[in-house]
Amino acid sequence: MTQKPKKCITKDNAKKLQKNYVDKIEKILKKELGKQEARDFWWSVEEVEEYIAYVKAEAAKKGYENLGLRFFMGKYDDGTKDGQTTMFMAPTKRTDSVSLKSTEPGTGEDETIEDIDPYNDGYGKIPPTDY
Repeated sequence: MTQKPKKCITKDNAKKLQKNYVDKIEKILKKELGKQEARDFWWSVEEVEEYIAYVKAEAAKKGYENLGLRFFMGKYDDGTKDGQTTMFMAPTKRTDSVSLKSTEPGTGEDETIEDIDPYNDGYGKIPPTDY
């Protein structure tokens, strides 16, 4: 039986985090850009598993260990996908000896692995989905 990961959060906490974003950040973006931006992004589990398998295989060939994923916000050019916000993920590697599983958020050293391609084309919904 698989145990729930330690870093899972409650539904109430997730709703609060999203509300904070909507109340503070989304309103600023809408005012500045004059349109609503995507704020939720979707990939199928199979797509994410496929990307993770690719990252693991490429990292093994290149000798990278202590892997992670970093999620980046991006924005398409005007005229491309309606100039919307996007999110893409890129592999990272630890550069210190601390285990990834034991690290607290924001601690330790990691860097983006730039010679393994990032992953994009998640589905961002307009209007955004509320949690």
